[in-house]
Amino acid sequence: MACINININIDVNRCLSELRTLLKLLLRPKSGIQKLEKEMAILRGKRDDIMNQIDLAEREGQIPTHEWILWLHKMEELEGQVAAIEQDFQSMSCFSCHCFNRAGGTSSQTQQAKSSNFYSIIRRMANTLDEANELMSLTGALVPIAGFWPWRFTTRLPIPHLPPVGIESYLDDIVGYINGGEGSTIGIYGMGGVGKTTILMSIQQHYYLLEDTIFDRVIWVVASHCQLKRLQMDIAMSLGLKTLKESDDEQTCGDKLFSYLKNKSCLLLLDDIWEHLDLQLSGMTHLATEQSQQQQQQQKQPRKVVVFTTRSETMCAQMNAEKKIKVECLNPDQAWQLFEQNSDGDVLSSDAQIKLAAKELVKECGGLPLALITTAKAMSGKKSWEVWYDTLYMIRDKHESIPIGLPKESLPMYKSFKLRYDSLENDLIRECLLCCVLWPKDYDIHKFDELIPCWIGCGIINKFNVINEAFHEGCCHLETLIAASLLEDSRRQNYYKAEHVKMPNTIRDMALLMVSELKGNGRKWIVKAGIELSHLPRQEERQEAERASFMRNNITSLQDYEASTLSKLCILILHGNHLSKIPPTLLTNMPLLTYLSLSRNFGIEELPKEIGSLTKLQYLNLSSTDIKSLPLEFGRLKKLEYLLLRNTRIKTIPNEIMSNLSMLKWLDIGGYFPVCDSWLNELKCLREEHHKISLGITINPAIFEILNMLPNVSVWNLTVSGSESSKFSVHNLGTLKWSHRISDNLECLTILDVPGDELAINAGVDYESSFGCLKTLYFRRLGKLKNIRWNGVGFNNLHDLYISDCYMLKDVSWVLQLPCLDFLRISNCWEMEELISNVGNFNSSFGIKMLILFQMNNLHRISHQPLHFPNLKNINVCHCPRLKKLPFGTGILRSGLKEIIGDQTWWDSLVWDDNSNRDSLTTLFR
Repeated sequence: MACINININIDVNRCLSELRTLLKLLLRPKSGIQKLEKEMAILRGKRDDIMNQIDLAEREGQIPTHEWILWLHKMEELEGQVAAIEQDFQSMSCFSCHCFNRAGGTSSQTQQAKSSNFYSIIRRMANTLDEANELMSLTGALVPIAGFWPWRFTTRLPIPHLPPVGIESYLDDIVGYINGGEGSTIGIYGMGGVGKTTILMSIQQHYYLLEDTIFDRVIWVVASHCQLKRLQMDIAMSLGLKTLKESDDEQTCGDKLFSYLKNKSCLLLLDDIWEHLDLQLSGMTHLATEQSQQQQQQQKQPRKVVVFTTRSETMCAQMNAEKKIKVECLNPDQAWQLFEQNSDGDVLSSDAQIKLAAKELVKECGGLPLALITTAKAMSGKKSWEVWYDTLYMIRDKHESIPIGLPKESLPMYKSFKLRYDSLENDLIRECLLCCVLWPKDYDIHKFDELIPCWIGCGIINKFNVINEAFHEGCCHLETLIAASLLEDSRRQNYYKAEHVKMPNTIRDMALLMVSELKGNGRKWIVKAGIELSHLPRQEERQEAERASFMRNNITSLQDYEASTLSKLCILILHGNHLSKIPPTLLTNMPLLTYLSLSRNFGIEELPKEIGSLTKLQYLNLSSTDIKSLPLEFGRLKKLEYLLLRNTRIKTIPNEIMSNLSMLKWLDIGGYFPVCDSWLNELKCLREEHHKISLGITINPAIFEILNMLPNVSVWNLTVSGSESSKFSVHNLGTLKWSHRISDNLECLTILDVPGDELAINAGVDYESSFGCLKTLYFRRLGKLKNIRWNGVGFNNLHDLYISDCYMLKDVSWVLQLPCLDFLRISNCWEMEELISNVGNFNSSFGIKMLILFQMNNLHRISHQPLHFPNLKNINVCHCPRLKKLPFGTGILRSGLKEIIGDQTWWDSLVWDDNSNRDSLTTLFR
């Protein structure tokens, strides 16, 4: 008899597991729902991470894999199933109807139906849990798309302390128009200083602070005199999109922007348009289609909205604005309110005569907000009614010279600017202000790398013994100009300290007019910065020029201009172009030149010997060029006082060239790599009759002690770099001798690429070292470092501390020893689990103003011991996935905390002892 073998493949363990799950859910259905919700919360967090990874992949020009797309579709379906289960479970009211209670009041058939439906829900719940577990398991099996980089690249402008006066109706109108889906292009126009940018800032903040915004991206770009290609690059930078290249043409850039933005709802904010821009090539796809808004909504197309500001109503028409909004000057009541907000209230109320004069001054401002603010600042501290009336008579003076070409509507702004300009403390500060027009419009000027060195090089700041004193004076001038609202602080990135300033556009326009008036001829200052120039202006424009700025353009050659006469030129700035050669005859035709900046022209590899003909040259900046040697004729620059060669690779220096530069006060040869021996030999040759030279230098630890032997040298900016070092093998920097020559005037110290697991800075026995001027300290790329300590060194004036790429460092409790520390940024310290593990005998009050934590993978708390932050204003957390708790409650609000910046997923995952703390601090989260 034949036997039939039947193979039944049954996974007994799986069946039993499912049965056990069902029984648990039947006995405790509510706990099943809670478990399902918990699993879904974890999955949603994973989904958000995946979306961030896809977003980064798209920014890099990659296409996400089909596996991940399928995973996201499954996740979407699963969320729908869970929502249905929760709804059915609630409708069953199983705990109130007693569906398992035989003594209940329902009929047996109804009870049986309910039990059957309830069992169906439990079965669905079990299946959904299995699907959730399967989806979670898949996340570990799929190939990652890209590294997680969670910060938002969109520029976020600061929130004003007081609501701007007179813009509420404009803001409500524009937001209502955007939310209503009525149009896609909005033009805001009006005269300079009337508040257009303030309205645009308020629109950005409105959508930035909404938790459920209708836009995936809010993009802010300044478009002043900006060509389309530059606009495209700026949009890409704002998005963090890295696929656009400088070599791409406009159409290619537009296609790449379109590809990235096509599935995203976007709000593009363009500030200060002066000429027509093709918005179709900005990636805003609605302009490339003929679909109406209604069709877009029916097909669920992503919204694309452009809001721009301009001074011209005609420009609104050229940009095809579907809604045009004119910003008018303030009415008398609003004008007085704004003036009061920016004045000293005690002074205004102290004397009826002063208040009467103030009201007349407000009338003269014509309701122009910037004129009102500028005038109010100019009168700050004026307590005599005679001064107020004298100012009123002066601003009303009809005989005062008015610059040619000034539009009538700009007269109040010019007069208020002139009043503020004249009220500045002295001519030095006025000259500092006018120098700021040499930079491009809307440019963020670095205080310490660009602006103050310019003031020093122009001779505005010239009375000092060491460069520290010059920078201190420059900082004082900056504070004066910012307090007068003639400059403003500009923090370009949320993950760095604010070290930039910006000149408001209208102030810059007035300052350029002021230059024209003071000099009597506008051509004596030629400012064509950041406007995409490929050639210098015509020769007749240059012949009378005394100062010329062509920085940040596309000038590639000066060959056509080498024979031109620049006999009156004193200042020439060619920073940030694409030059590769300096024509010799160009240098010989500038006999009065005192200031020359060729920095960030990476193609320049050598200087012609004719550089020696610039016998009056006092300031020369060749930083970030590819120059590898200095010609012998360089020694003829007898009047050279400031020589900046940062981030160059100069290896060849003619013998005793430094001895010839007897007027030299500041030499910066720091940067990426340690200096060569030739530089050190030259510095050793300095004679006693030399002025003391303030030195910026990068040096190898193995030859560090040479710094102690350099005559007439004061080290100002020092980098101790172990790169390119074969000699240095010690594991402890405590062996370095920090003499007073090195430490006493040192303001910035960087230690990087030094081997070893311990870093120590010791005062030493034979050498005096105070570090009393040290303000900024960097520890970078110390991959094996586990411990930092110092002995006998106070660092009592240290304000800024940066620690990055110290992968093995586990603790920075020693920061509590720094009494003046304001700013702390720690990044890529992967082994650090706790920032401050031992408060010890130190005060538990941590006085920093800004704390930045970036890519700290294992960091799970700031400190397990109580810490107080009495001065904290900003805390930024980026990619610290294990940091689940902030070290403070609502009491931090009393310290003046302004913002908490981080990824939304991180914020949502934070644990709070008191949920009211979260509610109170949410308003500060960005």
